[in-house]
Amino acid sequence: MLMLGFSSLGQEKANQPSLALNHFYIVLDSATYKAIEQNPFLRREFAVTEQRTTTRLDMTYTGVYFYGDNTYFEFFDASNQPIGQLGDSGVALGADQTGGFDAIKKELASQFTVAPAPITRQLDQRQVPWFYTAGFKEFPQDPGLKIWAMEYHPRFLAEWNPQSDSRNEGVSRKEILQRYVSVLKDKPVSPYLKDVIAMTVAVNEPTQKRFVELAGSLGYSRRVESGTTLLEGPGVVLKLVARTDKLRGIQEITMRVGRRPEKQTEFRFGARSVLRFHDDGLATWSF
Repeated sequence: MLMLGFSSLGQEKANQPSLALNHFYIVLDSATYKAIEQNPFLRREFAVTEQRTTTRLDMTYTGVYFYGDNTYFEFFDASNQPIGQLGDSGVALGADQTGGFDAIKKELASQFTVAPAPITRQLDQRQVPWFYTAGFKEFPQDPGLKIWAMEYHPRFLAEWNPQSDSRNEGVSRKEILQRYVSVLKDKPVSPYLKDVIAMTVAVNEPTQKRFVELAGSLGYSRRVESGTTLLEGPGVVLKLVARTDKLRGIQEITMRVGRRPEKQTEFRFGARSVLRFHDDGLATWSF
């Protein structure tokens, strides 16, 4: 239903940069984080997951990760990590082809700032080039919410756990996630999670206005429904709701799932987080 009735936000161009949802993160309270991290269904059936510590040149952090086909998400414990404070969240949009940022620098130089050096990730005591980042120019401050763009480095697959049965090439979200999954043990044979296809994000008014403008420059479409702005991009719908003292950042996600559990279809974690499976091949997770 969310996919219908959208209007174009700008002129379509053959060389228009395209950014899809790469991943998101949320900083949770310790009780909720531990409930998710220790839940047998989530860790053994729902998705391919891992609790990992990532060491970069600029920071080191630990979180629990859930991998889909093209998208993934990560949770952090507010009591023990440098990512942010309780309730903070972030959304990363990603280019799926090499040179995606070249198009951004050419077509949207006035809208984005692309970092010249890549973010790196440690492997066997050395730093491997991981991805490039781009920030939005003139983006308003919205406490507790980060939005950025990224493109994987073309040498990442060749240097991060290269596989003998693979070309070790590519920068697409799917190719990177396949590599993440391939090096893990004890993963479900048929995980429920496929991909995140929609997200509700509470933002302040200046952020919403600027984000709508930026989304339009990327070819996203817009619809206003009952006063709520819906942005449709490649494979995802972003629902922007008003930020309040109690609502900020990511509030709920919608996921495409392969099936519905036969018995339990609702799972609660901590005081507020609820995962619900529906009858239409979808599941929602609220925070």
